[in-house]
Amino acid sequence: MLVLYQWIFAHLLADFALQSKKMVQHKKRLKAKSWVLYVHCLLHGALVYIFSPDKTLWLIPVIVATTHFAIDLWKLNRKDTAIAFIADQFLHLLVLIILWLIWYQPSGWLQAHLTILTTNTNIWIIISGYMFIIFPLAFILGFATSKWRDQITSRLDHSVITLTEAGKWIGIFERILVYTFVITNHLEGIGFLIAAKSILRFTDLKGDTVRKEAEYVLIGTLMSFTASILTGLAVKTLMS
Repeated sequence: MLVLYQWIFAHLLADFALQSKKMVQHKKRLKAKSWVLYVHCLLHGALVYIFSPDKTLWLIPVIVATTHFAIDLWKLNRKDTAIAFIADQFLHLLVLIILWLIWYQPSGWLQAHLTILTTNTNIWIIISGYMFIIFPLAFILGFATSKWRDQITSRLDHSVITLTEAGKWIGIFERILVYTFVITNHLEGIGFLIAAKSILRFTDLKGDTVRKEAEYVLIGTLMSFTASILTGLAVKTLMS
């Protein structure tokens, strides 16, 4: 695994630490005609070669440099979006993982780990818990708090209403954190999360709807935390 970790480090080093904004702009402007793009891809190949134990496997850095060029060129012809960025990084890392699996993985490593992932009951219980708090629980909490939400929405200005989607994602991430704290036996993290959210949310409440919105946020938070804690406790019980 050491080689794979070193390759990932090399990728992060070349793609972020050693690539300035001016270099990125140069690539965006000239695309395939940008000399920076070619130097950037050669650097990736060179760093992977440096971290490769077998220096006779020159094909590995060649594949890395070539695929990096193709992936970067694809991204340069797309709009700058989160999806494009994630896809770009995923493909780069996928190439490194595949090369590692072909040339450097310990004998039987992949088969052994796939067997563990597919046959370990606890892993499936934990994953199912995450799926529950992210999707079904979001709908349940939405229905449960709809009465109070309707009471304050009519009083809020348009700029606040448009942040409904942001509130949804805040809820998802807070449930993930609470659930993770419970199943990893770090309950003290929940207290820190409650304190942090209280400071950030309640200091922004101003105007005539202060009380109603504060009560709505508090109800939603308590419901979210309680459901996540109970889910985590149920998962731990099933795992024992």
